[in-house]
Amino acid sequence: MRNSLTPKAEQGIGLMCGAMLLLPLLDCIAKILGEGGISSGQIVLFRFVMQVLLLLPVLVVTKQLKFNFDYFGLQVIRALAMGTTTFCFFIAVKHMPLADSISIFFVEPMILTLLSVVFLSEVIRIRRIVAIIIGFIGALIIIRPQFNSVGMIAFLPLIAAFCFAVYMLITRYFSEKIPPFQLQFQMGIIISPIMAFLILAFPKYEGLYFLIPSWRECQLLFLLGLVAALGHLLIVFATTKAPANLLAPFQYLEIVGATFLGFVIFNDIPSHFTFFGIFLIVVSGIYLWYRENKDEQANKIQMRK
Repeated sequence: MRNSLTPKAEQGIGLMCGAMLLLPLLDCIAKILGEGGISSGQIVLFRFVMQVLLLLPVLVVTKQLKFNFDYFGLQVIRALAMGTTTFCFFIAVKHMPLADSISIFFVEPMILTLLSVVFLSEVIRIRRIVAIIIGFIGALIIIRPQFNSVGMIAFLPLIAAFCFAVYMLITRYFSEKIPPFQLQFQMGIIISPIMAFLILAFPKYEGLYFLIPSWRECQLLFLLGLVAALGHLLIVFATTKAPANLLAPFQYLEIVGATFLGFVIFNDIPSHFTFFGIFLIVVSGIYLWYRENKDEQANKIQMRK
């Protein structure tokens, strides 16, 4: 049977799989640092400062070191969306099991579908609406027992999912307009001073205080920045090689990686409720991908007629 995927699309899928298996390590490091006393705001600050420092020599060598002010307002919104995503999620993983946090976060494809309706005037029919509702029910099944133990923090992965959907929507728009290295570098340049200001302005807030890290924590912060930069670059490169609807199902590999690391490192064993919620979220997300892919194919056939 002949492979229907182009080599470029296969590269995009490979890049997305690599990113999804790498990024749970980022969340794992953030959880270790958070449980060790480093604030979420400080972790976010180091994460984006390291991204800037790691990308700077790459941009110099490739002669791409310049600031692109095209669509700068959108770049700021994209950066703030990513910064808020990271901040909320790092607070969540500090207090919640890794698998639970990641699973709730994966209502993001449903939110992205809703945002596409609002901002891109896409049409969704009843079956996709039902799939979105089922996905949110899956998230609430996971949130409910966590809410009993950590309170409103259980909703932070949901807020992170909304912000990440905004980030992905704008990233999709920029995928062929600004080079990936430059796009990620400028995002770090925007977020870093904002986080530094918040830490200086609100030092008494639990998520924004600053501690001088130990040598081991410095090593972990460096590794966190490296993993974050590589993981998100892989995502951006993946979107330049394959359409988002083709890449979407492979995002669920992150749940597998998070569950495995959560068990190995933190001895977190997901409950039956968590597994059932994950099942509903994944099935809903894959169905959304299937319907969107089918509709796109139908539109292409209609255009040829």
